[in-house]
Amino acid sequence: MTQPAFDARAYWDRRLGRNWSLHGVGQSRLSHSFNRWGYRVRRNVFLRTVRSLPVDLRQARVLDVGSGTGFYIDLWRRRLGVQDLTGFDIADSAVRQLGERFPDVAFERRDISDEDVADLGEQFDVIDAFDVLFHIVDDTRYRRAFANISTLLRPGGYFIFSEHFVHTKKRRVPGGHHVSHPLREIKRIVRANGFQIVSRRPMMMFTAWPVDSTAPWRRTLWRKMAPATTSERWGNVLGAVLYPIDVLLCRMLREGPTVEIMVCRKIGEPKALRS
Repeated sequence: MTQPAFDARAYWDRRLGRNWSLHGVGQSRLSHSFNRWGYRVRRNVFLRTVRSLPVDLRQARVLDVGSGTGFYIDLWRRRLGVQDLTGFDIADSAVRQLGERFPDVAFERRDISDEDVADLGEQFDVIDAFDVLFHIVDDTRYRRAFANISTLLRPGGYFIFSEHFVHTKKRRVPGGHHVSHPLREIKRIVRANGFQIVSRRPMMMFTAWPVDSTAPWRRTLWRKMAPATTSERWGNVLGAVLYPIDVLLCRMLREGPTVEIMVCRKIGEPKALRS
């Protein structure tokens, strides 16, 4: 029997409508407390990465793709001083709550993989998409998302995003809402859309499932930690222990076993989309 197509908008409307928190946008099987520590690691890497860009952020126009609960919106505004900020999200429930939390930010209900997004034209200096692209499970829409982002970005602008960049074949997670794309495929896509890769570094180490690792010890370690990660009390303790380790290793190492951050600079125009 053929499985029904994954409805991303309905999925995220339902998920964020029930739980509009870091637990709702993060690793849903793990505790809220453990997710908070994982996002603290993300925050550290994100701020260090963005502050290294040769961009006057106070004068820049920034687009946050997949704003969710506003985690990165808050960092752009409060920690980086961005004044001109726009947020896209696929879910009506997220856009409504984001508008209430950040009344001075323009939010739009848009799917970055839709055909009509590119009609907005070049207007942004920096675009980010964190933990968004690997939820686009259709290959054509996945490639279109990069093309749209390139079209929305001004020449010389920066695109910053997270992915798993797996070194093996494409991995589809049971349930239909998550695909890990190979590094070589992503490199081809970004270059085909006029981007030059500036950097790629780990964004997390031990605070997320090691999807890009074949080392038995990593998977065994994660499975042994699993009971603690699902408990609010012990998830908080374990997260506090792992946080400084993750931050240090993300600074030191160039490859990671899970989510990584890539910075690209737009130097050309998108090529025709291939199906």
